[in-house]
Amino acid sequence: MHRFRRCLVACTAILISAGASAYTSPPFPRLAVTWISNQTYAEPAIQSQLAHGDIAIILTWPGWTGNGAGIQPVLQNLKTMNPNLLVFEYIKNNETYGLPGSCGPWSALCNKLGAMNWYLYPTGGSGGPVPSTWPGSTSINNTVFTRPDSNGDNWLNWFAKWAVSTYPSTFDGFSVDNVFLKPRVNGDWNRDGVTDSDNSSQAAQWQQQGYVSFFSKLHSLMPGKFQIGNISDWVQPGAVLTQYQGMVDGGVMEGMIGWSWSIETWGGWDAMMKGYRQAMAALGGPQIGIFAQVGSPTDYQSFRYGFASALMGDAFYTFNTTTGGNGDWPWFDEYSYQHKFGAAVSSPPTTAWQNGVYRRDYENGIALVNPKGNGTQTVTLETNYTRITGTQAPSINNGQTVRTLTLSDRDGIILLRNQPLPAAPAAVPAPPADITVQ
Repeated sequence: MHRFRRCLVACTAILISAGASAYTSPPFPRLAVTWISNQTYAEPAIQSQLAHGDIAIILTWPGWTGNGAGIQPVLQNLKTMNPNLLVFEYIKNNETYGLPGSCGPWSALCNKLGAMNWYLYPTGGSGGPVPSTWPGSTSINNTVFTRPDSNGDNWLNWFAKWAVSTYPSTFDGFSVDNVFLKPRVNGDWNRDGVTDSDNSSQAAQWQQQGYVSFFSKLHSLMPGKFQIGNISDWVQPGAVLTQYQGMVDGGVMEGMIGWSWSIETWGGWDAMMKGYRQAMAALGGPQIGIFAQVGSPTDYQSFRYGFASALMGDAFYTFNTTTGGNGDWPWFDEYSYQHKFGAAVSSPPTTAWQNGVYRRDYENGIALVNPKGNGTQTVTLETNYTRITGTQAPSINNGQTVRTLTLSDRDGIILLRNQPLPAAPAAVPAPPADITVQ
């Protein structure tokens, strides 16, 4: 078992390095659009929003149409509007939207799952499939233990082949949801007739082996493409990511700010940032990390706080409203300055710059964050900077020159340089000092 695990990790790293195309990350700030509900992708206004990102994640299904056409014309329009845009199709291998006979456009998946008994069952295939924690969904046994079909494919290999053959090759890869560190439900994961607890370390290992196998298969089937996942588990304190190291080319750090379960809500800013660095260090390839925040589209202070926090690292940034179900992308003044900061000239900070306020420098600007719990703070800059210009927060984004400024608790800001700095020479980043490799 341990030999198999080591082989999977090593083989995945080789496939990622050999198969994925070279990708040059854009200048800062970097934006991502996550739009996996309200599938109005055929509407020109929605396409314009999607194309404004550097990355777009969407959800379609077999036979999806908009305005009488399939997804291919949408993808072509997006690539025409933004040739550098990476577009990912959302999929998941741990649950389905129903059972055979009630799966709608995913009927091929459910029929195969039912015929092969690839759903997750309580014990050895007896009884009905285990419900997923997502309402209305059914759990799949996404470990390497599902029995092979007549072609020798278990569920993970079969689903990878199905996804690659079903969705247009115009997509730049898949965004795989729920790349958990451990299962969320009890079930007979290794098919030995015994129900395994979702909290057992063995079940966690099986879950991780399954994802390593799945991403390895996707990479082998899609050379030159990228594979990312929902890696919200990876930012949690104490997360051990050894088996997942280098497995994906990127990932969505879902709900970093804004939900009751967000790490920033219950653990604070420092814990969130440590998790941010931890997850980014585990990514392979071009490390396409996405810092995701939810909130009110008119709470500009909370937005600035999250946006500036994302700029303390190298991730792309995305914001959805708490009511939009990942099916909206509100506009903020700061988005008008996409890519205008250029390259970073300082590393992601791990210590405060002044009065508990954190800072990161770029060729054409700086980002400042005043963490939650630090109180209102006044800081003095070494020279004059210029505020951005906008309409949403006129007292903040007024284009004025500033050298001393006051930041409220749980706030952030971006400022423009009056004279650009030269970019720092490219270097391979070392893992942050606060990450323990196990």
